[in-house]
Amino acid sequence: MKTHLLLKILAFVIFIPSIFFSQIKVEVEKETAENGKKRINGKITIDLSVKIDSIEIPVEKGNYKLYIPSSQLKSLVIRKKAIKYEPFKMEQEKKDSTKNGFTESEVAELVFRNNTQYILYIGVTGENKIRKYVLKSESDWKWTTSFGANAVFLTSRSRFTSVDNIVAQNRDGKMMDLMPSIMFTFMNNQQNFSPGFTGGLGFNFEELSVFAGGALGIGQNIILTAGVAVHKQNRPNTDYTVGQAIDSSVTSDNLNKMQYRVNPFVGISFRFDKNPFVVK
Repeated sequence: MKTHLLLKILAFVIFIPSIFFSQIKVEVEKETAENGKKRINGKITIDLSVKIDSIEIPVEKGNYKLYIPSSQLKSLVIRKKAIKYEPFKMEQEKKDSTKNGFTESEVAELVFRNNTQYILYIGVTGENKIRKYVLKSESDWKWTTSFGANAVFLTSRSRFTSVDNIVAQNRDGKMMDLMPSIMFTFMNNQQNFSPGFTGGLGFNFEELSVFAGGALGIGQNIILTAGVAVHKQNRPNTDYTVGQAIDSSVTSDNLNKMQYRVNPFVGISFRFDKNPFVVK
């Protein structure tokens, strides 16, 4: 029974991706323009022989020609987000493809920029149900998660202690705390050097810190950050003063208390989904 179930799962894992990849074929051609930037001119081919109700496909930014088999295509409506997008005249394309013996027709030119979405509603010959195909691109600017360490500066570690029932101040001279951290950075993932905005959390098993500030992405893998940290520190209790006589029952926990303070920080973090030493 278990073996039969495993075989079903394996068949599902192998077969389902083959449906998706045979359903829509995206071919990308990259060329370098005069300004040195890469330009994409591609081709999107939709195979209507595989039945599917709805599918969503990510597409790189660029200009694409859309091809659909004219022999199976009954109707086509394209919407760019909520606005209707006019394809080529279908009747002329069908005549041309039949005359030339082609099974596919170029039905539209699609231009993808940041966060562009085309929704294709396709009627197939012999089917009553309308299929839905969503083609969408994403923005160059994305939230990136990275892991690293932040150095919090100008932290005060002075504490009150009791010396012969008299309040005394003790300074340890430590002016920096190093905090392991997880950072969330909004930056341009298409640039090798990209400024951005960052925020995150740090925790060293005793104190929790919150970070916010600016960032510089290097190759989208190494991220340098700087800003302010809301950092928890053990500070002297303002109810007491140096030289004050106190009762023997007053402990160090009474003389000091944990407080959140704002301090500057700098840090470095890494993404581990790619080689951190290779620029894009």
